[in-house]
Amino acid sequence: YTLSLHDALAIFHTRQIFDGFREVVRTNLEHIKANEGGDFFSFVRKCYVSHLAMSIRRHVKKDAQSVSLRRLLDEICGCADQFTYEFYLAQFPIDPTYVDWQKPTFRKFTDDGKVVSAARIQKDIDELTSITAQVEKLADKSIAHLDKSEFKGSVTFGDLDACIDAFDALVCKYLKLTTAEGYSTLEPTILSDWQRIFTVPFDIR
Repeated sequence: YTLSLHDALAIFHTRQIFDGFREVVRTNLEHIKANEGGDFFSFVRKCYVSHLAMSIRRHVKKDAQSVSLRRLLDEICGCADQFTYEFYLAQFPIDPTYVDWQKPTFRKFTDDGKVVSAARIQKDIDELTSITAQVEKLADKSIAHLDKSEFKGSVTFGDLDACIDAFDALVCKYLKLTTAEGYSTLEPTILSDWQRIFTVPFDIR
């Protein structure tokens, strides 16, 4: 699961960089047109879409060898009737000197307050499958392989963002259940000045 989390974190980092790059392009559009920069931007855009589509694809695959968000959800769903509140408290005991976060956290996954509901986990799985379906199909048919039956759908930047936002919500939700780590978002803060490279001339001699 740690590998899966680290890979998911990389997705958010990639989006932040690309969003910043698009802003640089929008701000300098006339300069880019005047200096034939369209091909380079098109190259970066295609690389971003391919990279992100494959990253999303990795996390919705569920075969036995996959380390993915989907596999984690399947495993929790499969043992839901054994995942009791009593077991949860044994892993994360209530601290009388601290706020009682265990009960409201567990409540998000249960119908009766006693055991995890497989139906609730399955609902999250179904929503993840639905929102990533077109991106996964694009990756399968056009990026990971050249399929005889070509991809006939469409995937927008908005679709990619929706997948990333869904990952963010689900990973934060299940981190709290499985590790007791509480995050409102996995969106990182980039500490380095990565845009500085665009403020100085390149020497391509």
